[in-house]
Amino acid sequence: MTQVIRKGVSAWLKINALAILVGIVGGLGSVIFRQMIGFFQHIFFDMLLPRITYMVGDYNIGIILLPTIGALIVGPIVNKIAPETKGHGVPEVIEAVAINEGVIRTRVAAVKILVSSLTIGSGGSVGREGPIAQIGSSFGSALGQWFHLDESYQKLLVVCGLSSGISGTFMAPLGGAIFGIEVIYGGIAPYDVIPIFLSSVVGFFVTAEVFGLAPAFILPTYRFTNPLELGYFVPIGLLFGLISIVWTRGLYRFEDFFDELPIPEWVKPSIGGFLTGILGMFFLSYGILGTGYEGLEMAIAGDLSFKLLIILGIVKLVATSLTVGSGSSGGIYAPTLYIGGMFGGALGLLMVGLPFAATEPFVYSLIGMAALFAGAARAPLTCIVMLPEMSENYYLFPPLMLACASSYFISMLLMRDSIYTIKLKRRGINVDKPLSPLHLVHVADVMTPIEDVVSVKPDTPLSVVNFIMWETEHTAFPVIDENKYYGMLTFEIMTHTPEEMREILTAKEAADKDLPIVRLDDNIYSVMEAISENDYEILPVLDENGAILGLISDSDVLQAFSIGEDKMNMFS
Repeated sequence: MTQVIRKGVSAWLKINALAILVGIVGGLGSVIFRQMIGFFQHIFFDMLLPRITYMVGDYNIGIILLPTIGALIVGPIVNKIAPETKGHGVPEVIEAVAINEGVIRTRVAAVKILVSSLTIGSGGSVGREGPIAQIGSSFGSALGQWFHLDESYQKLLVVCGLSSGISGTFMAPLGGAIFGIEVIYGGIAPYDVIPIFLSSVVGFFVTAEVFGLAPAFILPTYRFTNPLELGYFVPIGLLFGLISIVWTRGLYRFEDFFDELPIPEWVKPSIGGFLTGILGMFFLSYGILGTGYEGLEMAIAGDLSFKLLIILGIVKLVATSLTVGSGSSGGIYAPTLYIGGMFGGALGLLMVGLPFAATEPFVYSLIGMAALFAGAARAPLTCIVMLPEMSENYYLFPPLMLACASSYFISMLLMRDSIYTIKLKRRGINVDKPLSPLHLVHVADVMTPIEDVVSVKPDTPLSVVNFIMWETEHTAFPVIDENKYYGMLTFEIMTHTPEEMREILTAKEAADKDLPIVRLDDNIYSVMEAISENDYEILPVLDENGAILGLISDSDVLQAFSIGEDKMNMFS
């Protein structure tokens, strides 16, 4: 018994020591990341912009080129070296913890620092939280792999790395810890809290040594004098819960738009950057480009009109959706704060004259910031704690608790997933359900490669295809020419085509061009859902440029079950 206790204490001390080390590196990662952003901002805005300045009236056309050039550099790096650094980063950390045993590739930290600092420094409309979360998490994962830790401890170090980075970035140690626990872990055992808190505090002090202890926002102190004013924050929270749904769905509508563009993946971020640059050109001094904190400070200070607050909130929503949706790298926490702050500030201008309402307009900006993120990310505790920490204004707790809880409630009621988990759900990963063996198997593991597939040329008459179908006993053929995919000819199409038309129609004309597209790195669970929901037997596997790589069938899904079960047994 004594030996078991000693072993447990030894393991606990080891994890806490590693958590401190993760906190140091997470804090240093935050410092390096912020310095890199400043470096690229200097290159793009101080050195490059004066050389490409061209004024049309009051607007500098050269501004448009900055995020475009930045995205042209980022696109190839993301798509060729580390595709998991695309987008806002937090979903990938959730996936690592929920699905991949806490394993994150070691190159992710270096690539994420580079591409995200380039995106933000050149004017991309994104924030720092997603990148620093992925940077800190990747080091925690690397450390866990280095020491051959159990899966549970490796996942814990991933959360420690994320929390330390968030803590250092926003100077909010408690908020950083709760972000990791609430957003990534979705709850935690009490004895795991200490390593996360240690990492978060250490990351905070490492960053403070470089940047000082100043809060993110300097505000006058808010004190509510009449309990009746708290009643307003419930409907405000409900309103921002609805806005959070619009924000979340809008972001992924833009992502869908860019996914469907028939152009190379590495080019798409530059299109998003170009359009973001146009928006930023018209609102250059209001924080549409970059993290947007300067615009938030103006809203909190009461320097913006009602009309401008509404316009800026909408423009930032579109600019961030363009930047993230097109495939650039950066977080959505700061843009969410910006959008919520602008709409909250506008609401405050309408409410300050109401009976018993708070008379300080800046309060409504802060409430809007927190309530919007609470609804979008399903993280009410994070917002309740982090905003008072970031502003050193702890009288905000009561209104924040009411508004964030209300926003969270309406979001849970009307939207199935958070702004983070919806990205995973679209890949077939449901972190709310038990892990299926099919989550552990990818398309590349079981598909039939194109060289082993019987295909037909686009100009092949259907009568010939019918003969080939009976000869080979295959029920589907991809229509390809030099690897270019034109669609799929299935047994169902053939049986529904009159005999007299089979001599007239060609394979290209009759092929089904609307089949769901499967990628190499998709897990088989998502493929199974696509096959079962639409009653398909075979789906094409395409690369980012539309070239066909192979086929995957319902029989491949059955084979994947045994492979996935073997992997689960290996990890258990």
